[in-house]
Amino acid sequence: MKASALTPSFRRSRGHRVGLTLGVLVALLLGPIVAELVSPASPSLFAVAWADDDDDVEKPENVEILASPIFGPQSLPGGGWGEILVRITNDGKKPYKGRVVAYGGLSPWSEDEEATAHATFSAASGATVSLRLPVRVSDINDPAIRVYDEDDKKIHQQAFVRAVDNRTILVDVAKTSALGSALRDTPVGARFDPFTGAMHGSWTAGSANSTVDVVSPAYDVVTGDPLLPRRAAGYARVSAVMMRSEELVRLPPLEMEALATFVASGGTLGVIITRPEDLRAPVLVSLCGNAIRELDATKATRGPVVVPVPNSGSPGMGGRTLPPARAPGPEVDEKLESYEGGNLTPSLYGGSAPYGLGEVHILGFDPQTKPAVDSAWVHLRMVDLLRRANERMSGVLFRPGSPHGYVSEVRQQLDPNESSRWSILLSAMLLLAYAMLAGPGNFAFWRKKGQPLRALIWLPVMSLTAFASIVVIGVVAKGCSGRARHLTVIEAGAGMDSGTARRWRGFFVPSAQEMDIHTGSASSILGTEQTGGRDDALLDAIQVDREGLHLQAVQLRPWETLVVREDGLGQLGEGIAIVGDTEEVEVINRSGHTLVGLVLFLPFDDPSNAETFFLDRLEDGQTAKSDDMKQVKRVAEAFTTSGPLGLLDAFDFNVARVHDRLDDASPGLHGAWNAVLTALPSRRNWFPVDVPVLLAAYEDGEGKDSDSGLSIDQDRVLVRVVGWGGEP
Repeated sequence: MKASALTPSFRRSRGHRVGLTLGVLVALLLGPIVAELVSPASPSLFAVAWADDDDDVEKPENVEILASPIFGPQSLPGGGWGEILVRITNDGKKPYKGRVVAYGGLSPWSEDEEATAHATFSAASGATVSLRLPVRVSDINDPAIRVYDEDDKKIHQQAFVRAVDNRTILVDVAKTSALGSALRDTPVGARFDPFTGAMHGSWTAGSANSTVDVVSPAYDVVTGDPLLPRRAAGYARVSAVMMRSEELVRLPPLEMEALATFVASGGTLGVIITRPEDLRAPVLVSLCGNAIRELDATKATRGPVVVPVPNSGSPGMGGRTLPPARAPGPEVDEKLESYEGGNLTPSLYGGSAPYGLGEVHILGFDPQTKPAVDSAWVHLRMVDLLRRANERMSGVLFRPGSPHGYVSEVRQQLDPNESSRWSILLSAMLLLAYAMLAGPGNFAFWRKKGQPLRALIWLPVMSLTAFASIVVIGVVAKGCSGRARHLTVIEAGAGMDSGTARRWRGFFVPSAQEMDIHTGSASSILGTEQTGGRDDALLDAIQVDREGLHLQAVQLRPWETLVVREDGLGQLGEGIAIVGDTEEVEVINRSGHTLVGLVLFLPFDDPSNAETFFLDRLEDGQTAKSDDMKQVKRVAEAFTTSGPLGLLDAFDFNVARVHDRLDDASPGLHGAWNAVLTALPSRRNWFPVDVPVLLAAYEDGEGKDSDSGLSIDQDRVLVRVVGWGGEP
């Protein structure tokens, strides 16, 4: 880090003192104005001024360009990922080609840019093309796009604002949302809210709580289908999605995979059944575990809902209050239904089923149309659904596209330099020995021999020997070839064959070089991590093409580890099942890997009776019973938070309590889990009280031999399996 140009000096000239005095006066006069301009309440002022500067923009005739964040202006989270939709309509007689650049942040005062995403387009005559560009949003500057033609002339530029805190977003997939006016600005009242404090979550007693914001996506002008994200990271700022079954079942594969991954990573999906045949559609069968059966409305669906009353003394609790409604009213009641089948059971919302770490709700009413859209009883349920969605996210470690915490310990896990500290000590000892022998020792020895000038002959020989020895030590410690290392965390529901994965990939080379780094799948996102070792870690250039994303021409420095984070999917073979009851739990390993360092947390009624168990290893295909495991204490460390609706019991992972056990099961496993703890953006509920949780690691990693042309010499995969599920 460079020394500051403002380093204080106590010797000032008279002119300097006068200048300093004038500077202070100017600051006092202009300070309030500048503070108002850059305050969070007005994040778009500079962006708008920058966007209106069209001096260097050559707008083409017969070409229309429309761009916006895919879920509206408040869906690009600072420090996280979002997705920008760009639609280009060519009304000319010839095809029109060019490229689009999306900026995670662009300074209005200079050309300094942060993470960028690049995509090319080709619009035939009379055609409209739609591009969806994932972008890593800056914490400081506002995101933007620029469009260039095939001659590299700028034809469009536009700036956007970043999302503000304390807003819970419900995506109402409809061409026009009739629900927004009824719910917008209503306090959610969750006991955990991931959308306060820059998406880092809130665990503080009496903390701020978000209010509802309802948004709708754009629709394709040709097909009439909704334009949803193609990567789960595009949902990073979303709490819940609501859509009609007829639109859900015809989603294209990429959009469907992104939506399913969003739900599996802790998101919430509400489905309105519009056609009876959709109850047996493969998509809904997969989400709910089996075909869905329609029932008359049960007591569970008619149950009461409590929504918090706004309190001006609680930050974030707005002034809007929904009217009480204990009954649905005759018109809504006539059409009210419940659902069951597979994992689906009747609930307040119709029928609910867990899916991974999230939930799917088959709604027993249609909140998009009359009479339900005007019903206060329905409004209460939709707000309660959002409360439940936010609280559920308390038990998710990493959502795709969410901001990260401190990754310095992750870097240590991936940096070969950390395992070569011995070379520094050995080199220091060698230099010390050289200083003693080549100087006083060498001259004293030849002086006693009566040939003092001989010392001058041996001095370069000893220097060359010391230099060569240090070079050899460095080569032995660091190696002569590049290498890669992986640290992956997979989170999944019990019995599921895949889960969401946050994968840190470290790259280490002996000489400077450029490298293209690709994602593992078309639905993944990736970007370099700032770990304190690089001053340009966010200057990513991401190319978007049919095969997915890849980082272009990444500069790798010699003997320095570059860390790249990828959010995508991780495979669990045929799944890790957790079955049984609270008296005896069975863990069945069908992951295709040997599990090591297993920590099993069991659900309980009394928080003071938390039970956790440990097992060294579990081979693929084998079953372990909780009675056969060793009980360990205080691995789940309790803490409690309060919100407008009461207390939420939560548990941290006290990894230090099983330090030796983890390292005995697999050397270095304790350090890997500890690195994950420090990388969390805020405190998380590792062990929800009502379901079992299993923590473990693959003994052999993911089984990959190379990454971007470099051999992988360390591949560690950690898994977190939550809930009941899987075949016995």
